[in-house]
Amino acid sequence: MIAFFPVRKLHLASLTAALLVLGGGPLAAQSQVAPAPTAKTTGPAKPASRELINTLTLVGAVNACELAINAKVPVQTAVISGANSVAFAVTSLHNNQIEGISATLKPEQIANGTVIEIIGRVKQGCYAKLNDTDKKYIDSVITEVQAQLKKQGDAK
Repeated sequence: MIAFFPVRKLHLASLTAALLVLGGGPLAAQSQVAPAPTAKTTGPAKPASRELINTLTLVGAVNACELAINAKVPVQTAVISGANSVAFAVTSLHNNQIEGISATLKPEQIANGTVIEIIGRVKQGCYAKLNDTDKKYIDSVITEVQAQLKKQGDAK
């Protein structure tokens, strides 16, 4: 199994917020994140806690690393699959709501935000063991998100 180190929550939360603001921007097109299927919950649900989101994204990252390294699945495919799984859980169990985000999110927004969180953890956990194509994908998404964050900061 691959060892992961705790991720700086503020950094990843900022990246997730940037992706949520971007909505279906260029990252969505590049990542080809499909909308997660939805399931209805009964009664009002509490928003997903940051702790739950962090746990789910860690699970997604471990899975992405295991698939990329051991099964030779492209890391992009593994990351997107993990992101869609997290989006399904948040959609079906928490009515598309995440603690600290006032808006009710679309499944695509949840998946897009989750992609960058999973990528951040893959970068910290198993990046050195990935092939060059997978490293290029990880680096390109991080570069794109950082550029969007800078652009948003410059606009303020």
